[in-house]
Amino acid sequence: MRREAERLFSGDGEKPETERFLGALLDPPPFAPCVLWTGSEEEKAAFLETFSPAPGDASLPWLPEFALRLAPGSEPGGDPLHSAGAFYSLDFSSVWAASALLAATVPARPRVLDLCAAPGGKSVFASLALRPGFLLSNEVIGKRLAILRHNLRRCRVANAFTQRLDPRDLQTLAGDQFDTVIVDAPCSGQSLLAKGIENPGAFHPSSVKGNAKRQTGILTAAAECVAPGGWMLYSTCTFAERENERVVSRILERRPDFSAVAVNHLGPWQSRHVDFPAYRLYPHDGLGAGAFSCLLRREGERGTETELPPDLLAYPASGADSSPADPVQ
Repeated sequence: MRREAERLFSGDGEKPETERFLGALLDPPPFAPCVLWTGSEEEKAAFLETFSPAPGDASLPWLPEFALRLAPGSEPGGDPLHSAGAFYSLDFSSVWAASALLAATVPARPRVLDLCAAPGGKSVFASLALRPGFLLSNEVIGKRLAILRHNLRRCRVANAFTQRLDPRDLQTLAGDQFDTVIVDAPCSGQSLLAKGIENPGAFHPSSVKGNAKRQTGILTAAAECVAPGGWMLYSTCTFAERENERVVSRILERRPDFSAVAVNHLGPWQSRHVDFPAYRLYPHDGLGAGAFSCLLRREGERGTETELPPDLLAYPASGADSSPADPVQ
């Protein structure tokens, strides 16, 4: 952990940021919880009678109205409005990472693919921010698909479908089909430590190397699904440069039709490790456990939409509870 920290903050002189970073991992500070609001304004008013907003939100003018930060120590998950589907709870780092989508200029009712979707936070964010006409929330791990479907139903996500397809199969089925593709990639999860969650081996070189290899494969397949002129968000909840900037660099080398796009409101968090727009949130920043975010765009112009393959439409998330939770064998 210390070696990784020293790599991240090399050139710090006496390395005060290294120590602040390690301190936030070993003795996590309290963070303001966040919810994505999917309910009515009447429900929100009732909710805010119980839960107070976090102080300091005026310093985050880009925060969309549907994202509510609550006072540290709040536990909204036990509120009846949670089970009623009025909101989705998540760490603010995930909202921060997904907020890069706010810089994407998409057509009305875009087609959106959330490639590694469980448990559903990025899909819920995309449904609120982009208002897709078709949202495909994909999760290759079967045991995680049920909770994804439950959350999409509970939060009343419109036009949502689920699948359990390998990214390479999606690449074949849905090449050039999506206006926006979200890759919240499986990673070593180093930021879990800042949530007080044990994660042995998160900083081990073999774990980082294995995840980086898998992430590169996923992002390569994801790029094939992006329509000309479309967008792709790559995010993780880890700190290793090998899993973040280096993965994006490989894709930019392999796909010269993609470029990283500046997200103005994330400018204060620009990565010091690359000269293209990529952003890092650290736990010692005081906002969340930590994340990486990079928004890419494919050059070209969107052509006429073609009909989607039936396999992508087989499992609407709003379907009956008897719909298969593990549809693809």
